[in-house]
Amino acid sequence: MKKLLRFIVVVALLLAGALYALTVVDLGRFAPQIEAAAKDATGRTLKIEGGLHIGFSLVPTVVAEKVSFGNADWGTRPQMLTADELGLQLALLPLFSGNVDLREVKLSGADIYLETDRRGRGNWEFGDAQAAPASAGEGGGMSLAGIPRVALSAIKIAYRDGATGQVTEATLDEVTVQPKGAGVHAVVGGKVNGSAVAFSADVSGDAARMALDNASLDVAGTSVGGDLALDLSGRPKLTGALSSPKFDVTPFLGGGGGGTSSKKEGGPVFSRDPLPLDALEALDADLTFALGALHYGKLVLADIKLPVKIANGKLSAPLTAAYRDTPLKLSLSADGKAKSVSVDAGATNFDLGRLLADLDLTDMLTARADFGAKLSGRGNSLHAIAASLGGQTNLAVGAGTINSRALAIVSDDLVNVLAPGGKTGDRAKLVCAISAFDFAGGVGTSKALALETDTLITTGSGTVDLGRERLDLLFKPKPKQASLLSLAFPVRLSGPLNAPSAGLDRAGAATGIATAVGGAALTGGVGALLPLMSTGAGSVAGGGECGAAAAAAQEESRGVTGTVKDVGGAIGGAAEDAAKGIGGAVRGIFGR
Repeated sequence: MKKLLRFIVVVALLLAGALYALTVVDLGRFAPQIEAAAKDATGRTLKIEGGLHIGFSLVPTVVAEKVSFGNADWGTRPQMLTADELGLQLALLPLFSGNVDLREVKLSGADIYLETDRRGRGNWEFGDAQAAPASAGEGGGMSLAGIPRVALSAIKIAYRDGATGQVTEATLDEVTVQPKGAGVHAVVGGKVNGSAVAFSADVSGDAARMALDNASLDVAGTSVGGDLALDLSGRPKLTGALSSPKFDVTPFLGGGGGGTSSKKEGGPVFSRDPLPLDALEALDADLTFALGALHYGKLVLADIKLPVKIANGKLSAPLTAAYRDTPLKLSLSADGKAKSVSVDAGATNFDLGRLLADLDLTDMLTARADFGAKLSGRGNSLHAIAASLGGQTNLAVGAGTINSRALAIVSDDLVNVLAPGGKTGDRAKLVCAISAFDFAGGVGTSKALALETDTLITTGSGTVDLGRERLDLLFKPKPKQASLLSLAFPVRLSGPLNAPSAGLDRAGAATGIATAVGGAALTGGVGALLPLMSTGAGSVAGGGECGAAAAAAQEESRGVTGTVKDVGGAIGGAAEDAAKGIGGAVRGIFGR
């Protein structure tokens, strides 16, 4: 027995010595043959400019230094990959029978550049041959159970979209793949576009059916976890459920910046970049997302539930959430083939003032509101969809206060129309504001537009052209007090959507300065003007404060019933008569 043990030890030492001897052998003379074989197999140029040797191990590792691999002939960079060191660990015995048993892949100091051309072809595709798709019911390819260990370090990866030219960059400190059960456990850590990213998951299945269990993704301190499954045995389908206690999108959307806009003043509002609607035809999906809280700057949405279904190129995503304990709904649907998008959104009695403050837009309003929108459009970009938009939007704002500085941002003339008699910085009492626009062909025409404060009712009319990204609205003040008649000049708000200007409407001022308010009753209530609004208990539209504003808006939509003419610089008897008429009309609307 002792002799047998001595024999085994001697053999082991001899093998170890032989393997060690191989480590000092320069294999560089074999580099040209390896490079030629790679050229024949891929059509690309492989260069090994550093050393080529075998690492000391019972399962030896072939190590190549200063390696580069050529890009596709249409690529934007000469090399698809460069690396300081590439190591491949191979089992010895299978080599004697002509088989390759790859046990481990190590890569360090690599720069990998992935890109597609305008047709979507990737530079990782070699030659013209297309792999035959696995038919339904077949195993679908190599199982992950036999995949080698992978250890990558100090890796730079860039991906360039050939259609848009957009480049995504990642720096990976660690990428490991270790066998686990019938699959592998994968770990990735590093940065993507400057944001810290950590990912881990148990991956199982094969090339046709793959599952990610216990997956966890942490991006910039925000984590998401759950299970996903991808079935490629027929039409690709992605299923799963993901959840997160808190998800912060601020780092990705650039929010929380104090209300600054990324667009230049007067520049385009809606992007003309293509939307990925074609992707809806590439696969089906049945996913559910559950977020405890979604953060964007100071804005927080809670209790988010988002089921996403994609079938035959059509998307359905009905989102529900809560903003400061008020339920919100947003249902999005899209058709990839028809290039159409539809939105159905609504909320009742939500805190509009706080929402504007949380979005860093303004803190000069305190009021609650109802909102509803049903819109749809067609096109391959946000601009095309906006330019074809059809549907309705409704807004009802209830009692509160508004600071005149919010209006002075646009124009002092607008302050005088909506909050006359006050100085910039004064707060006016807001009774109600309503807005209803009907959209067709990207042009929204006001069906009802009115704002009531403690001093006047202002009605409006006009259009918002989303295709041309311009608006043209005319506001007509109707004072509740005769002493404010001299301020009752119409004001026109017009110009680019994100840089409009306001000024006195000269055509209106030339013929008269006070528009009489008729006493017609509001037929059908607020619901007649705002069909998307709930008029039930707890809603702003059903609270009764908006009755006068709605009546004035309804009359405005029917046309002006009377105009005071021939009013000069001094307010004379004609103006006094007009003031009395306005006062009586307002009292008739108010019912007092």
